[in-house]
Amino acid sequence: MKLNEIKELNKLLLTATKGKNEPVSLYVDNLHTSFLEFEETYILPSTSVFEIEFHAAESFLKSLLHLAPELVANCLVLPEPRPKRDIDRLFLIKPFYTEGEMFRENSPDIWKDKLPPYAVVTSFHLMHLGGANKEEIFQPAAQGKTMSVHTKRVYFSVRVVPLDSLTVHEGAVIDFSPKKYQESDFMVQISRDANEGVRHTYSEIFDEVDYSKQVGIIHETIGITSADWTLGKIFAPIAVEYLTLTARFLDASVETIAKDFISFHQVVDLLLRPDSMTLEESARNFFFAWLRSHKAERIISPSGNMAWKILREERT
Repeated sequence: MKLNEIKELNKLLLTATKGKNEPVSLYVDNLHTSFLEFEETYILPSTSVFEIEFHAAESFLKSLLHLAPELVANCLVLPEPRPKRDIDRLFLIKPFYTEGEMFRENSPDIWKDKLPPYAVVTSFHLMHLGGANKEEIFQPAAQGKTMSVHTKRVYFSVRVVPLDSLTVHEGAVIDFSPKKYQESDFMVQISRDANEGVRHTYSEIFDEVDYSKQVGIIHETIGITSADWTLGKIFAPIAVEYLTLTARFLDASVETIAKDFISFHQVVDLLLRPDSMTLEESARNFFFAWLRSHKAERIISPSGNMAWKILREERT
């Protein structure tokens, strides 16, 4: 999308009145993708198969401002997906601080003086996932255009990314750079040669790399057990993404996500810079309480696929 279109979308999200989410349930499907399911339907708009178009983004965000304002209000739209291969997704970003005023709404001047250490990065699938009954189709797919449907679902992904820089132009966030994890932990074995021994290469942001080994080591380092994180491999709470470590959330409120992360951000900070600090007991306790608050109930979707309904308990 063009800069003037991004600014229009940002204005839409900024001027929205603050409201509460409509009644909603949260699920993770058998492809480990999280989605919200509302009691009422909305129209998922048609868009280009090559990019998210302005009119589609505008229509979708207007629907979300009604259904889930706590997830999108006062966020900023990124002009390109991150990573760029995710052309079917609309990306929003919301930088935040860990002290004082958590969100300084759309404040590029403040960010230049003092970079926010983290950002909530949320992506939404705008291309319909799964099948649709004839009566659900609002507009059939055409050459170069996706199908538009009546649906109750919003497929999304939300994580907190440690920031190294923000690129801002005319009040819009154009891009961001993550605070990198130690490079040695991103080295992936690609071949074994008798002459060369084990050869490694650095992974790139857009590579399809399996980081399950690194994530396993992270869990072991922190001391996460199956009793702490009962969702197991259904959903990863800590992931290696964007050449950094991200905390991944199953929640429909950006403010709640930021507050939860702030309570245990030291855990991620320590993993990023192991020699920089010692972990406070309060941060560790908050982190494990957050992990244990997630429960899952297995269900079968109308299409016959397995899914998990996410249930949140009070943190203790």
